[in-house]
Amino acid sequence: MRIGRILRGSLILAVVMGLAACASLPTTGDVRPGLAAGPSDSGSDVAYLPQGPSDGMTPEQVVRGFIDAASSPKDSWGIAREFLTSTAAQKWRPDTGVTIDTSLSERRYQAPEIAKQATTTTVRLSLRQTASVDENGAYATQAASGSADLDYALTKSPDGQWRISTAPDGIVLDAQSFADGDVFASYALQYYDPTWTYLVPDVRWFPKRENTASRIVQSLVSGKPSAWLTGGVRTAFTGDIALARNTVTPESQVAEVALTDAATNADVTTVSRMRTQLERSLAGVGVSQVKLTAGGRDLTANAAAAASTTVDPRPLVRSDKGFGFLSNGELVPIPGVSTELAGFPKPVSAIRASSGAQRVAVQTGDGAVYAVTDGKIDEIDGRPGQIAPTLDPFGFIWTAQAQSAASILRWSPSVESRSVPGPDGVSQISAMAMSRDGSRLAMAVTVNGQNRIEVASVSRDDRGAPAALNGSPTVLAWPSGGVADLTWLDDSTVGALAVDGARTELLQLVVGGPATAIDVPDGAASLAPSAPSTSIRLLTSDGGLFRRSVASWQREATGISVLAVPLGG
Repeated sequence: MRIGRILRGSLILAVVMGLAACASLPTTGDVRPGLAAGPSDSGSDVAYLPQGPSDGMTPEQVVRGFIDAASSPKDSWGIAREFLTSTAAQKWRPDTGVTIDTSLSERRYQAPEIAKQATTTTVRLSLRQTASVDENGAYATQAASGSADLDYALTKSPDGQWRISTAPDGIVLDAQSFADGDVFASYALQYYDPTWTYLVPDVRWFPKRENTASRIVQSLVSGKPSAWLTGGVRTAFTGDIALARNTVTPESQVAEVALTDAATNADVTTVSRMRTQLERSLAGVGVSQVKLTAGGRDLTANAAAAASTTVDPRPLVRSDKGFGFLSNGELVPIPGVSTELAGFPKPVSAIRASSGAQRVAVQTGDGAVYAVTDGKIDEIDGRPGQIAPTLDPFGFIWTAQAQSAASILRWSPSVESRSVPGPDGVSQISAMAMSRDGSRLAMAVTVNGQNRIEVASVSRDDRGAPAALNGSPTVLAWPSGGVADLTWLDDSTVGALAVDGARTELLQLVVGGPATAIDVPDGAASLAPSAPSTSIRLLTSDGGLFRRSVASWQREATGISVLAVPLGG
């Protein structure tokens, strides 16, 4: 495998040298806006090229070579199909999913001794599975590294060469190869929240190849959101609107998407939303503009607006100097909130703030929760044993008691409460955090004595009032210990301070992707998002405020008693 990667580097170098020798800057043509700086996948086939089969390979070597070659989707997994019989090559469906295991070194191959005259045999691969990707590109983690067995049937050809006659659909990748992103990459399909205000990402994993743009468009237009998101998001692609042509080939950052005639009946608002969903979903493959057509004519509409979820880059804190945004060592007060929090009659343990911090949810040391806005302090929930509250972008405060997921309440801006049934089977809930679009609630819970971090979608009416948590949540992790704090780091990533004995670490959990564990400063107590989205803030028990950017923690301030969690916008 490594030889192939060295060859890939040589190929890239040759391409670069060729371009340097003949390319020149264009001096004519239209001026078009480019893509913003950031990750992009143009679907290039400059990638790892594995070796095909060679004469005299044993059945086990054939299976090993097939699994290795299946890590290259080039030419519809053409090299991997060389290890199959002609019939099996036609039947094998590699893009139906991925089995992700711990590592190459932990794989075990079982191949029986073969009689000299035998023409058939089997090879079993046993591995420790950590996650999977289904045929829709949805990622699912496993509760623990469980064993999985994959069986391969082989047949000897008339010229004495072994080939696989039956292979499980899908491919196998070790966790490191999957995380490297050489074979599969993540792409966020974009849906709307129930009020058509925010865009909500639905992370999917597709092979990195030339038709990735087509796969994204097919999944968005003709497919459905991930099952756990159903009821919590909306799409403009409804009714009879479908793709008239499955292939999408972007040119000069512009993708033409042909829809069926039913789209000609859509109003301008719907067409605008369709265009926005497509443009935002295709941004990861280098598309900056989408041209919609239906029935042989253009569907003209500007992109629809979507509210921002970016947080203020300044930390929002409470200290002995008061409450406000910390800027250049000074607190910038917030009218109608800062004075009330500075003189709060009880010790404050947690603060959750709306965009601009005009409305905040405050928890005191005895567990009671208050709402502070426009110079008023309202006690909204005085029940004992409460976890830290969370706040959504529509002004609702969410509270819950740790010992009962059935105790979740949402409080309207007019301080009216309504019960929200929690997920089935949850005996305890230790933390919760609402996404900045208000469509997803992350929770650290206990189910059947096992800790886990999960996310459920939230159904709302057209005005944003929450009604329920939908269906079965998606599970992000099974921490062995407790969770000290939970927050959304960006629109697709949940941060959790996981505590296991004397050790505390930060888990960065992609909703629909693998997790990353990061060391934290001693005494880490709470988290908050920052801007840009790659940075994180953390408060230690001794009042130290830290910010992580790139790969290290830098101390920003001392004497901080509470690090508030802001919503974006």
